Amino acid sequence: MKNCLAIWHYPHRTIEENIRYFAGQGYDAVSVHGAQFVQALTQGRDESLARAVQDSRVVLTVHYALPKSHDARHVQEYRRGIDMLEAWQRAHGLIHILSFDVPTPIRDQIGPYLDYAMARVPDCFLAVEDFGLTSDERAQIEHLKGNPRFGYLLDIGHMFLRIGGKNKSGKPLFTNSPDECPARENPGYDDFMKALKSKEFPVLEMHLHNNDGESDLHWFLENGPLDIPMIARVVRDFGFDGIMTIESAPGFKFECRGDAADRGIMKTFAYWKECCEGK
Repeated sequence: MKNCLAIWHYPHRTIEENIRYFAGQGYDAVSVHGAQFVQALTQGRDESLARAVQDSRVVLTVHYALPKSHDARHVQEYRRGIDMLEAWQRAHGLIHILSFDVPTPIRDQIGPYLDYAMARVPDCFLAVEDFGLTSDERAQIEHLKGNPRFGYLLDIGHMFLRIGGKNKSGKPLFTNSPDECPARENPGYDDFMKALKSKEFPVLEMHLHNNDGESDLHWFLENGPLDIPMIARVVRDFGFDGIMTIESAPGFKFECRGDAADRGIMKTFAYWKECCEGK
């Protein structure tokens, strides 16, 4: 398992600076926000991005999003971004996983968008985040079974909301999936293990953060009721050997920026390593 950080919550540095900085702090992988990455490519930073990844010797994942809606404008915007990622990947081959958020308005039909990315961006894995929660969703990606490049990104913080059944947002990706695990108060080891084992595609990457069990807050790991040492045991016993991306988000739902954000994320990283070591 590689320890990764979602680096988009540290805007006091550029993407390239963040890659170098956090590689120097002990992370062996970094996840870059897809929209920010595409914007950097439009600014002509192709080579500087490649050098930062190569010099730091980190594994790179890019967390993009499928179109905001089926509207032609949003679809074209998505395809332009994929085309830019394709060109960069063909030139440098450094993207290990290209993953996708799935906006609510398109959850009824994502197949064509995944197929477009699969056909265009070579030599990397593709993953969808928190999809396949219903039979209808699973039917949309049935044609990808057996494709060695496709799998899931699972967000453990979101899974906590789903299993706990206290979601306040109404968004489908936070709504309990009985196929994943029945809703129950204070979900434990067996509930998370059942949810992980219910997945019909390989789990390529996980996002990890804490919350209050009701809202998607992306707190530091040591804050909140989600039992992180228990999650470390689940992940180990499940045999996960992919990318574990800490997605605690200073400045997102709580005030924490600049140097304080750096200190906070390194404290939470140290805590995660202790949990993995059973301390």
